[in-house]
Amino acid sequence: MNSLDWTHTLNSIREAMPPAQFTNWVKPIEYIGSDDTIVRLGVPSRFHEDMIRSRYIDTLKKAIHRQTGNDLQLEFKILIGDENIEASLSVPPVIPHTPPPPVITAPDRRPTLRLIDTQSTSIDEEESVSRQAPNAPNYPKFNTPFLVTGFNRLAYQCAMLFAEGSNSQANPIIIQSSVGMGKTHLLSEIGEAIHRRQPSLRIRYLNFETFTSEMVRSFNNKTASEFQNRYRYETDILLFDDVAGLAGRKRSQEELVHIFNEILARGGRVAFTTSQPISRLTDFTETLKSRLASSLSIEIKNPTFEEKVELLGQISFHSQISVDATVLRTLADKGQKDVRELIGSLFRVHLQAQLEDKPLNNEFLAKEGWIHEHHKEVITLDEIISLVEHNFGIPRNELISKSRKQAIAWARQVAMYLARRYTLLPLEEIGKAFERDHATVIHAFDKVSETITFKPTQGYQVEFLIKKLESRQPKDNYEFTI
Repeated sequence: MNSLDWTHTLNSIREAMPPAQFTNWVKPIEYIGSDDTIVRLGVPSRFHEDMIRSRYIDTLKKAIHRQTGNDLQLEFKILIGDENIEASLSVPPVIPHTPPPPVITAPDRRPTLRLIDTQSTSIDEEESVSRQAPNAPNYPKFNTPFLVTGFNRLAYQCAMLFAEGSNSQANPIIIQSSVGMGKTHLLSEIGEAIHRRQPSLRIRYLNFETFTSEMVRSFNNKTASEFQNRYRYETDILLFDDVAGLAGRKRSQEELVHIFNEILARGGRVAFTTSQPISRLTDFTETLKSRLASSLSIEIKNPTFEEKVELLGQISFHSQISVDATVLRTLADKGQKDVRELIGSLFRVHLQAQLEDKPLNNEFLAKEGWIHEHHKEVITLDEIISLVEHNFGIPRNELISKSRKQAIAWARQVAMYLARRYTLLPLEEIGKAFERDHATVIHAFDKVSETITFKPTQGYQVEFLIKKLESRQPKDNYEFTI
């Protein structure tokens, strides 16, 4: 048997797979080892393993076979825990076109974080306060660990480099994203990672409101020196949430600059979050803007549809929520860009299903009005086929035929895409309607999704049909020309 070069395997798969699919599903796989019969691979979550087994297992096996000449079995291991965090910290920041290191989610151990209560004014009390820190009123609480998928993977890797502390280019850092994308969660994850490695370090978490109110109180009470000492000289790691909130607060900004400079001068670390790019911050002193601009900026991007599905799958796994897979796609398709709102919708429908003692599936969502709330009724497969038939000018019997002519195959894929996105039918039933199997439906969905993203001219045709379905216009009004 020829030896297995995993990098070569990944490169061969990359060439045969749409970029988004490769990045989201294959790239995060970690090669553990192999023998004459088995290849051992690590994946970030059980949901990720399920997706690989259901959609990409044949692709992996074929790529491995081409290299080794043998049909090897694949064995997956869920990578969760500190053992894998070190691996992700030992590599430099990801360079474009370079496969990033495998990333796994950090375990949820929030009660162990040594946070110092920012309301304390007595240095002698800090040790007792730190033991109570998880209950500090300003400390953010999360029901799930920070879960990593495509849209936040690079931000997570950079954050862990900051936490590891050996890369000077990763200090200070500023985490940027729109509201509800996990900035605060990632900031607390940084604190967890640092505390696990160096529990003696003094870590302070605070947001702009706490900082400003404490500073004002210290000046009013003539305890400004204690305030300044606490942050300038008795803080090793400063985690400052929502620095954009300091807009217009000149005195607070000036004090933060002094704190920033002193901590870095002593070899400490500073991390910020912001909901606005630094270049767009208004009513800020030039000095603070300059300090922030010099920080390593890491962005949490808005998730794609598939990344939303993966995230919901991880959440349901970690929260032990029994949910039909089609529900995840339905919730992901509701259009929320806010991850917090997306996760909240999963918890809400789960609670509702529990209260009514009903299985959490698309039938339940339809009954409760969760599916396409702007639709007057559930879209049927027959309606979709009629729509595609009318707009593509291809008879129904040809859509479900074995023909592989390009025009017919494309129309068939669009019909499968729309059926998967808008009906309550499982993959097997959609495939059966077109005399195909469920794997063909998955391929069609991915193909059309890629076309919408990377081929706007052809993708516009699909978007037109989507608008027609969602507007529920009468069939006689369906027209499309290109």
